[in-house]
Amino acid sequence: MGAESFTDFYRQHYRLILTVAQQRLGGHSDAEDITAEVFRIAWMHDADGHELTLRWAYQVLRNVIGNEYRRVARGAKLTDRTSAAFLEHLVESATDDALAVRRAIEDLPPDDREMLSMAYWEDLTGQEIASILGCSAVTARVRLLRARRKLKTLLNSEDFVSEGTDHGRP
Repeated sequence: MGAESFTDFYRQHYRLILTVAQQRLGGHSDAEDITAEVFRIAWMHDADGHELTLRWAYQVLRNVIGNEYRRVARGAKLTDRTSAAFLEHLVESATDDALAVRRAIEDLPPDDREMLSMAYWEDLTGQEIASILGCSAVTARVRLLRARRKLKTLLNSEDFVSEGTDHGRP
C-alpha cells in the first residue's frame, strides 16, 4: 500500500477505532493514545507491504487495549503493595486516637470517605472538589459538612469508643 492508501485507511476507520477504544477504556484521552498507537502499528505494517484491513486493525486495537489493561493492573498491584506497607507503618506508629479516627473513617460510606479525603488528605479547595464532583461549591460544602457530622457521630458513639480505645470518652 502506499502513503495515499494508508491515509485513506486512516480517514475511513479512525472514528470507529477511536469509538471502540473509548467504550473499552472510558476516557477520551486514553482512547486517543490507544488509537494513535494502533495507527502507528498500522503505518509500520503498511510500510512492510502488508495489506491493511479493518479486521486486522480491530485485532491490533484489542491487543493494545489488553496491554493497557495489564499495565494498569500492574500499577494497581504496586500501589496496593506500597499502600499496605505504608498503612502498616502508620498503624505501628499511630496513637490510639489516630487509630480510632482511621477506623471511623473506614466505617463511613464511600462517598463520605472520598469527600473527607479530598478535603483533608488531598487538601483540595471547595471549588476544586465541586469541579471534580460536577456540582456547585455550595453543594460540595454541604456534602463535606454532612460527612464531617457523620464522622463526629461515629467518633462520639459509645460502641465505637469502647471498641477503639481503652481510655474512653464521656
